[in-house]
Amino acid sequence: MTYDPFTRGAHPVGVRSDLWTDTERQRTLPVEIWYPAHDHHRGHDLDPEHWDTFSPGWVAEGQANPADVVPQTAVRNADWADPSAEHPLILLIHGYAGFRREATFLGTHLASHGYVVVSPDVVGSTFLDVNAFLTAEEPSLTSPAEHDGEPDDDNDHLLTIAQNRKKDIPFLIDTATATLPVRPHGVGVTGASFGGWSSIVAPAVDDRVTAVVPMCPAGGDSPVADPDNGFVTELALDWHNDAPTLVLAADRDSLLPLYGQLALFRSLPATRKRMVVLARADHNHFVDDIDTGQAWLKEFAEQLAALFPDGPGDWPRVARSVEPMERLVPGDKAKLAWQGMVTAHFDAHLSDDPGAKAFVSTDPDAVLAARGIDTYTIEFGSPSSAVTTHRAR
Repeated sequence: MTYDPFTRGAHPVGVRSDLWTDTERQRTLPVEIWYPAHDHHRGHDLDPEHWDTFSPGWVAEGQANPADVVPQTAVRNADWADPSAEHPLILLIHGYAGFRREATFLGTHLASHGYVVVSPDVVGSTFLDVNAFLTAEEPSLTSPAEHDGEPDDDNDHLLTIAQNRKKDIPFLIDTATATLPVRPHGVGVTGASFGGWSSIVAPAVDDRVTAVVPMCPAGGDSPVADPDNGFVTELALDWHNDAPTLVLAADRDSLLPLYGQLALFRSLPATRKRMVVLARADHNHFVDDIDTGQAWLKEFAEQLAALFPDGPGDWPRVARSVEPMERLVPGDKAKLAWQGMVTAHFDAHLSDDPGAKAFVSTDPDAVLAARGIDTYTIEFGSPSSAVTTHRAR
């Protein structure tokens, strides 16, 4: 059978939630766990009657109404496919002002291909945490122009988040290997924005991480990059392993523009690294509800522009750069692209799948163009770090 990472995998998908506590730091992280389920659940994960539902991360616990509830293509508390097997582990880490279920399209897809995927709520960095921080910072003024807030507050906030994320990664791997049927080595990490930043630092903070997929990663130059914030000061590139790296980016990223991600990509220490750029896509083309995310991004940028008119960050510029969804690539195409590319990367470099190895050696732009998805790719593929670029015509 021809290898195809874009289609749903062979396994039905289960999902569980848990609370994992790092007793040394007195830090508890809610986690979502997607995993291959027992065959007697086959078809249930694709049947709306059996789908799990949850309240999105922007709704406080217990305050959701029926209109807020959203589904995911997984069966809640399904039986494991084989509790004695050691599945490869992937950490899926959300961005700033995100939540653990913001990319169920990717978590469930990877689980269907045999992975155990752990996605934490990064406490201090969730939507509700960030909203509480911004609400506390915002003065009771009638005009944003009167705001005289302290930019250092925002830098300290981001620094604390960055430092916590670096310590969270080894803790999550430790807990997963101690409590779940996963192998204790060959771990993959992916995530968008601050989750992309987390993917980049992961090989530096834990030698069990051997492949990464940073999506629209923070850490490079941008209108919101400040020399004193955690994106910059805590970025670690002293990797333990030469982890094969796939960077996924959007060519119209209004928050972290492509020029910064290109420079960041070039600085990564991996000798095998590839960057696939999706055309007509913005910063939130990496989550489940891209339409809602795009509208929120503009509101968020406008809120920060009012809160920090003189910095840190040129938030008015970001707010002006956010385009309406009708001018951008549809969300279903973005999600299909990411499902296939992320799965193939991990299949090739974590699961040693021959079909995946052959797939990742082909022209990704031609593969995606055949599915109506417009991309271009930049690649460092040899020890000499020669650069190749290609785009489907």
